[in-house]
Amino acid sequence: MIAVILAGGSGTRFWPLSRKDRPKQLVRLFGQRVMIAQTFERLARVVSQENVYIVCGEHLVERILDAIPELDPEHLIVEPSARNTAPAILLASAVIEARHGADVPVGIFPSDHFIGKPELFASTVEAASQVARREDAIVTLGISPTRPETGYGYILRDVEEDPDEHGSSPVDAFVEKPNVEKALEYLSHGHYFWNAGMFFFRPMTMKGEFKRQEPLFYEVYNDLVHAYEQGTFADVLPQRFEQLEKISIDYAIMEGAQEVRVVPSLFPWSDVGHWAALDEVCDANGEGNVIEAERVSLHDVKDSIFYSEEGSQRRIAAVGLDGMVVVDTRDAVLVMPKDRAQDVRAIVDMLPDDER
Repeated sequence: MIAVILAGGSGTRFWPLSRKDRPKQLVRLFGQRVMIAQTFERLARVVSQENVYIVCGEHLVERILDAIPELDPEHLIVEPSARNTAPAILLASAVIEARHGADVPVGIFPSDHFIGKPELFASTVEAASQVARREDAIVTLGISPTRPETGYGYILRDVEEDPDEHGSSPVDAFVEKPNVEKALEYLSHGHYFWNAGMFFFRPMTMKGEFKRQEPLFYEVYNDLVHAYEQGTFADVLPQRFEQLEKISIDYAIMEGAQEVRVVPSLFPWSDVGHWAALDEVCDANGEGNVIEAERVSLHDVKDSIFYSEEGSQRRIAAVGLDGMVVVDTRDAVLVMPKDRAQDVRAIVDMLPDDER
């Protein structure tokens, strides 16, 4: 299998730690390394290090190579511009086909998620890879939900067909983010899974879906493979890539694909989508506080998150807080209730361009 890490991102959800030139995957929220380096390490335990590729923008190339010195620079696939996940996956699939052939299984992985139990993750990925190798299908991982989450899309498996020997079942539907009532219904149903944005396919399968659903994407795909083989890839890519619609792979392909299978996944997972999600992936103390900072003094504080950028000498002191987030960085401090964590973008939108 060839593993492809998608490393786009604008750096808004974890401001002020993340910025435009240092998005979430290039910061250390937990663990010893930045998130994309943790993702690379995790995948290098599943496939050989030489079979891991990263898709990113030109402005992130140097930072990614600094963060992952063991990465071969030839395994960076550079997008001319950010155009969402469907164009990014098209580009990756075309390059993989040109280098490795149209029949090799490819796995697509986000760069900035938390995944626990790496051995269970590895066996689940191997199962999905085997299904993609055998079937003319796109395979996705479905995370078994642990709560009525309204922030994720869901996958409904076909309950009329028994799972195969790898645990995979046909997908009946992709479902948009639900309200609380629907999320409770999905949780009790037992056949709905969180959509974690991990996909497995052979390039020939993905190319076939582009041909059926997105004819322009199919034309660009073929042009890129031909250009790569002819040594004109660098000249052809910028113009052709700009012609692609900015659209997610879910909307462009997955929701209308002819054959999609889901492998249920039991490893701990979080997309760590905002500051308040740190309490899903970091240990809390007896008062429910998550502390990722060297110097913190708290009195009568509970269910809160405190984060200091590495190297900060400032002490964070708090009294009487409940359900708050406090983030200290070299040039900005963020304070907000945990239940308003999704609103950080509003602050970013207020900042002058030179501060973003």
